[in-house]
Amino acid sequence: MKAGPSNSFPSPESVGLQRILPYKSLDLFRGFAALWVVLVHCCDRWLSDGNSAHLSEPLYAFAIRGQLGVVLFFVISGYCIVAAAYGALVSGKTTGRYAFERLRRIYPPYLAGLVLTVLSLVSISFASSHHLIAHVNHLQTFPHDVRYWAGNFFLAQYELDTPFVNIVFWSLCYEVAFYLLVGVFLQVARWIKARRGLLAGTVFFVNAVGVSTMAALAVLLIWARTVFPFDLWHQFAIGGMLFFVLELKPATMAGYSVKFRRMVLGLTAGVTVLTVTYAALLQVGFVDIGHPSSKVRSIGCLLFAGLLIWLRQYDEKVSSWRVVHPLIWVGAFSYSLYLIHPVVVPYADILSRRVGLNGSLYWIAVWVQLATAVVCGRLFYLGIERHFISKRQVQRLDAEHVA
Repeated sequence: MKAGPSNSFPSPESVGLQRILPYKSLDLFRGFAALWVVLVHCCDRWLSDGNSAHLSEPLYAFAIRGQLGVVLFFVISGYCIVAAAYGALVSGKTTGRYAFERLRRIYPPYLAGLVLTVLSLVSISFASSHHLIAHVNHLQTFPHDVRYWAGNFFLAQYELDTPFVNIVFWSLCYEVAFYLLVGVFLQVARWIKARRGLLAGTVFFVNAVGVSTMAALAVLLIWARTVFPFDLWHQFAIGGMLFFVLELKPATMAGYSVKFRRMVLGLTAGVTVLTVTYAALLQVGFVDIGHPSSKVRSIGCLLFAGLLIWLRQYDEKVSSWRVVHPLIWVGAFSYSLYLIHPVVVPYADILSRRVGLNGSLYWIAVWVQLATAVVCGRLFYLGIERHFISKRQVQRLDAEHVA
C-alpha cells in the first residue's frame, strides 16, 4: 500500500519525447493519508474501552475514519505503479527489472518492520508473564506453523489463508498482488511491442488495466463477491486510469492520436460508471464506524481521482506552498511511518494513560502518539527504507528538501 515507487519517469531521449513531469503533490497526499491512518490507531483502543461517547468530538470523529487513508494510498499507488510499468515499457526495461525494483522497494523495509513487530510482541508477552508489567489480556501467540510464517514473510496471508502477525499489514498483501498483476500486463505488452511496435504494446497495456477493472466490477455486481485481490482492484486501477488520462499526451507518447485518446476516455468512463453502479447497488464486507463501507470507499476513490485531475495543472504552484511542506516531508517517508507506527503507538498510548492523559485529556495522548510515530517513522526511514529507494527518487527528494 505504502511503498509506491518513485513518482518520476525514464529519460525521454530514448523515444525523443518530453519527459512526464513528476506529480509532486502526490507526496502531499501520501503524507496526509499516512497521518490519517496513524490517527485511527492513536484513538481506536481508547474509544473501544467504553469511551465511544467522545466520537462526536471533531478530533475523534475524523481520526476514527482513518481507514479512508488506505483508499487514498491505493489510488496513489495505482497511478505510480502503472507509471512505473509504462516507463519500463517505453524504455525497454525488462519485466524482471520492474519486478526487482518493486520487490526491493517493498520487502526489505517490510521485513525489518515485521522483525520489530515480533520482537515487540515477544517482549510484551515476556514482561506480562513475569509480572514486570500489568497483566495483558489476549496476548498474541505465534503458531508453530510453517504456513503462518511463510504467509507473513512473503505477504501471502490471503493466498495461504493464515493470520497476520500484525493486521495493519493487510493492505500490503493487496499492493503486492497488484504489482504482480501489472507485471503480467507489462510482460504481455512487451511481447506485443517486440512484434508490432510500442503503440500496439501501449494500447494493450491501457486496455488490460481498463478491461480487467470493468470485469472485476461486473463480477462483483453479478455475484456480490469475488476473489482476492479483485475485490479491491478497482480502487487501485482507478489510479492507473488516472495516469493514462493525465500523462499520455502528444508531447509524451509516441504514436498518440485522437483515436487513442478516445479509447482511454472510453475505458475511464466505463470504469467510472461501473464503480458508481457498484457503490449504488451493493454493500460488500464488514462495516462499522472505523471501517467505511464499500460504497464510501469506492466513491471516495472517484472523488479523490477527480481532485487529482483538477489539481494536476496547479501541481508546481501547490507543491511550492510552505504550508504543505510538512505533509510533503511526511509523505517522503510514509511507508516507514506505516510500518513502524503499529509497534510504537501502543507504548505511547499506555505511557500516556499512566501519567493521567485519559478521559477529557486523552486528546493530548493522541498527539503524543502521533508525534512518537512520526519521529520513529523518520528514524526508520533514515536507517532502513532510504537504502532501498532509487537514486533518482533520493535525488528528487533531496532537491525538494524533504529527504
